[in-house]
Amino acid sequence: MFALERREKIYDYILKLGNVTVLELSKKLDVSEVTIRKDLSFLEKQGLIDRTFGGAIVKSPIIKEQSYLEKEKYMIKEKNLIGRKAAEFVKPNSTIILDAGTTIMEMAKSIRDIKDLKVITSNLKIALFLSDFPNIEVTVIGGRVFTKSQECMGIEACRSVEKYNVDACFLGCDAFSIKDGFMTTNIEKMHLKHTFMEISEKSFLLASSDKYDKKSMVRVSKFDELTGIIVDKQSEKLIKDFDKHKIDNCVFV
Repeated sequence: MFALERREKIYDYILKLGNVTVLELSKKLDVSEVTIRKDLSFLEKQGLIDRTFGGAIVKSPIIKEQSYLEKEKYMIKEKNLIGRKAAEFVKPNSTIILDAGTTIMEMAKSIRDIKDLKVITSNLKIALFLSDFPNIEVTVIGGRVFTKSQECMGIEACRSVEKYNVDACFLGCDAFSIKDGFMTTNIEKMHLKHTFMEISEKSFLLASSDKYDKKSMVRVSKFDELTGIIVDKQSEKLIKDFDKHKIDNCVFV
């Protein structure tokens, strides 16, 4: 069993029971207690659980997953501006990854005229939209379809994309903050975003300011691991905080 699959099973089990012991998990998954402790430490760092003496308890999610239809009602103008700015970082004859999300969809609308572009995406809506343009070659990664966000994720999704060499990936998020970097709603999304970043020469985060200073269930990455952050300037607090903490890889639109 791969570490990713085992950690997902551990997390699902903790969600179901509320609290578990290391010994209980070790017996259930037939692995050593040392391995279980390492897995629990990983899950704790992602903000999914709290460690207890001899075990772990689950944390309640703060921002829950919204449907694609719900998300596309908000910050329409700002998402369009972010998407158009992100498109400026895409060159003809390049290979890029587009993550899922309504802000990423706005970017997809702005790259439709770029010549000889190869796009890899986990999002079904984005794939269908871009497939209408003969200048763009679209690849949809495999995996389990997550209905609310209309994207593919899971172990198979990570495996199917690992073989590619990518010029840049463009990522969405559910929340972001100075302390935690950018976050998402579940561990499967986190692993997929990590894979996108690992195989890409450059990584960009696209985030609307309404998600700033909020928390979601899983931390993905700190800002210094990104090539750039593209965000609207509707939040004065966001701009002041980024300036105060010298986060200089951010573009405001």
